[in-house]
Amino acid sequence: MKSDKSKASGPKPPAADPTTDVRLEAARERLAESSGQEDAIDGLREIVANFLGSEEMGLFQVDRGTSNFHVFWSFGIDLEKYDLLRALGDAGLQRVMRGECHIEFGTRDTRGSMAKAQAFVPIRSANQTIAILAILRLLPQKLAFDRSDMELFKLLSDEAAQPLFGPSPYPKPASEGPGMSA
Repeated sequence: MKSDKSKASGPKPPAADPTTDVRLEAARERLAESSGQEDAIDGLREIVANFLGSEEMGLFQVDRGTSNFHVFWSFGIDLEKYDLLRALGDAGLQRVMRGECHIEFGTRDTRGSMAKAQAFVPIRSANQTIAILAILRLLPQKLAFDRSDMELFKLLSDEAAQPLFGPSPYPKPASEGPGMSA
């Protein structure tokens, strides 16, 4: 009796990476289960350190009235040594403000020392970038960001705003309709 192997031949859909799925679910749960802003900040630090491989990060909040940024929180960064938003540059800042992640490799800080990587992740609420998560150097065992890290950046961009800043950090004026900006 012949077995019918033809049913199993042909291209197979790519299997989901179980490690990525576990990381994403753990990060999602950590943010969702945060009990207040301090706990959400601790969760963000844990996610970046454990899943993205960096212990140097800062969170810069957008001041909607002036379109300037202020340091909301940082960990492991000497803010007098690094001007992270200047390192992002105008073109990078525009991309991040539109909601895109911006990653630079082999950039130099203001004193000329090489940084392994910099990632700038928009933190978004109501289709607006309300903060930027800057990640500076990777730990020695982490060589670069990969595709699964990009998925984690997307999760942080989409889901970190509410645990970090509350449900509506920038309420819209009554005269402003959906899709309009101030």
